[in-house]
Amino acid sequence: MRIPQKTGWIAFLAAAVLVAGGPAGATTVAHRDLVDLIHLSDLILSGRVTAVTDGFDGAGVPYTEVTVAVDEALRGRVGATYTFRQFGLTAPRSLDNGRRYLGVSPDGWPRYHQGEKVVLFLYKKAARTGFRTTVGLFQGKFVERNGELSNAAENEGLFDKLRVKEALLSAPEAKMLKRTRGPVATDTFLSFVRKAVRGRWIENKELDHVQ
Repeated sequence: MRIPQKTGWIAFLAAAVLVAGGPAGATTVAHRDLVDLIHLSDLILSGRVTAVTDGFDGAGVPYTEVTVAVDEALRGRVGATYTFRQFGLTAPRSLDNGRRYLGVSPDGWPRYHQGEKVVLFLYKKAARTGFRTTVGLFQGKFVERNGELSNAAENEGLFDKLRVKEALLSAPEAKMLKRTRGPVATDTFLSFVRKAVRGRWIENKELDHVQ
């Protein structure tokens, strides 16, 4: 495999991972709770991952491409399927010159698998590459199992220090917000996010952080 010619910052980025050593390195990730996930997202999707591929774009930057069959766009408008790219390959690969390219998505970034049901809180696309990833990286990707959702942090701190008007909540939603860790019912979680987005709760200061 050949990597297209690269210049400037792209060449530097490639040089950092085109080595025979260990992984590209860990990523330090700021804690993001549910207010942050909603507020910072450009697109919120619920659906099923139907394809995961990787490669190099025209500038030689490694990417993972994810296609989702969309059940619902809770924020933003997309079609029945949505495809996006995030930085990094899914796994190291051999190049034509015999070296190993280790430019996988860094530690702390979400990994995707065909067939998994997900809820994704996605940042805006990057201006240069068009790539995008989830808000808070692993914190903004939720996987459904047995009717419940959890991110890679097992939802730890997801509802901490949230302030919301009690009258806006259903009984299951109010109970969900008291959890400190562990999976939550998919229907309850989606209902809360849906209402928060459509009602502009954050913009209207009806959903916020405890001061």
